[in-house]
Amino acid sequence: MSDEKPQEERRMVNITVKAASGVDPEGLFKKITTEIVSQPEYKLKWDDTHKVEGDTIHMSFTIGLEADFDEEVMEVIEMMEDEVANQQIIFQTALE
Repeated sequence: MSDEKPQEERRMVNITVKAASGVDPEGLFKKITTEIVSQPEYKLKWDDTHKVEGDTIHMSFTIGLEADFDEEVMEVIEMMEDEVANQQIIFQTALE
C-alpha cells in the first residue's frame, strides 16, 4: 500500500493582458497577481515568471480543475477596464 495522497487535478492557463494606454505593465501584473485570488478551494496560483513585450504581459496560472477559470480570473481582469485594454487566453490544459 502506498501512503501517497492523490494528486489534486489542476488546470494550467497561459494568458496575455494588454495594459491600457499610460498604464505600467509591470505594475498591472503585480496588481492582477495580488488582487485576483479566487475561491480558496480552487487554490489559484500565479506563476511568478512573466514576460512583458511593449504593453502586453504574458503570464500564467494554475487553478483547480473544477473551477470556472473564465469566471474566477478572466472576467475579473475584464472588469479592470480602466487599466486593461485587452486580454486573451493563449493556451489551457488539464494537468493530471
